[in-house]
Amino acid sequence: MKRVATVTARALLIGIAVFVAAGSPVSATTIGIPGNAPGNLPAGPPDPNLPGYNLYPFMLSGLLPPSPNPLPTGLFAESPLQFNLVMLAGFGPTGRIDPIVAPQVFNFFIIGDFWSVQAQFEYKPKSSIFFPSDVVTMTGDVVHRIAPHEGEFAPGPAVLFNVVLNAGSVLTLPPDLNVPSATIRKALRDANLPAGARFGVDVESAVHGPGTHEDTIFGILAGEISSPNNPFVGNELDFWVGGVAGLHPTPEPATLLLWGTAAGLGFLARGRGRHGSRVDASARATPAR
Repeated sequence: MKRVATVTARALLIGIAVFVAAGSPVSATTIGIPGNAPGNLPAGPPDPNLPGYNLYPFMLSGLLPPSPNPLPTGLFAESPLQFNLVMLAGFGPTGRIDPIVAPQVFNFFIIGDFWSVQAQFEYKPKSSIFFPSDVVTMTGDVVHRIAPHEGEFAPGPAVLFNVVLNAGSVLTLPPDLNVPSATIRKALRDANLPAGARFGVDVESAVHGPGTHEDTIFGILAGEISSPNNPFVGNELDFWVGGVAGLHPTPEPATLLLWGTAAGLGFLARGRGRHGSRVDASARATPAR
């Protein structure tokens, strides 16, 4: 429980895996896009708040082809039993930038020493009265590349995730969510977030056979819109944050829900607090979309 609480403070900072080795883990963490050879992902400095984690910051703008949208920055953090993939979009060197200006699909994967993640993001910007809201969809899978307990095989199964962030909906959940949605909804109400806060969540798990422990994946996207109560203004995301995180073995369901939901709420709060002054300063110089 203590380990889960520690991760909660900084967690999340969300096909088959493309390049998953069946043997021992790779000697270096790599990042790439499907159809291309991966490149080395250099490690960043350690964080005293995340003891035992290897941290790998990255910028997708240096990996993907030229993009019609500003690409998110990210951080991959892993340990043998847990990982976090964090993404942030909507802030640039001079302040706020519009994160979604054109339809787009982009993919990438990361292969760590202990976990691998492949993710696809799809952007659908608000376009008309029939499509009045920005939508970000994150899909992909996660593989636990090692067998940390006796009797387990390496690698473990590919655990799929599907997260939708809809700027027109406070909370979007997949129809096959296998945990109580009421707990997540209550956490959002109790957090006293701004009216424009938006969330998408998915929780999936699979047995890391042939043992009994599970690899559990929590995916979350969070964002904010400026005019949540104005029916004459489209629902446009000012920014979005989120990603996926994994645990092995799985804690009890109540702990899992609290861990994941608290991570997402903290993410949104940190996004506002860390960049709030820069957003205000740049808003005067950034034309509205």
